Amino acid sequence: MKSSVSIELFDERDKVNFYTIRFHGEETETDKFLDKFPENCEYDEDIDIIIKWINIIAERGALKRHFRYEGKLRDQVLAVPIETSNLRLYVIRVSESIIILGNGGAKTTRKYNDDAFLNSCVELLQEVDGYLRYRIRQGTVAVYQKQLLGDLTFHLKNKSDEE
Repeated sequence: MKSSVSIELFDERDKVNFYTIRFHGEETETDKFLDKFPENCEYDEDIDIIIKWINIIAERGALKRHFRYEGKLRDQVLAVPIETSNLRLYVIRVSESIIILGNGGAKTTRKYNDDAFLNSCVELLQEVDGYLRYRIRQGTVAVYQKQLLGDLTFHLKNKSDEE
């Protein structure tokens, strides 16, 4: 069985549009992340750091130096914040003016792929990044200024489909 996800606008700022991913019939991946860390939780300082970096990115543009490298060399999966924090919010950097926010969580292991949940967050973004870049090359999705235009719904592979 395949899962359907869509990329949708999350927040529009002067220099950067922030998009997010939504599985059909669910809340967005970014909302799931934020819901895990409500106000007055043990991660308040870490959430403040992430929000600070999102605001910096919104003001200055999505420059590569504002992100922590994650994922593989072939994809654009990165993480916020770049400074020391107990939390990671994983993103796809499409351009200096387009970011796709994903999900994330508390980083309690040395590498994200040592944590099953964080690894699943990164793998989702890697798969979406691959499909998105393919559609951009094929011309069925266009990047125009701060916008993603075209078919932004993807049917993801289910791990059991590969076995």
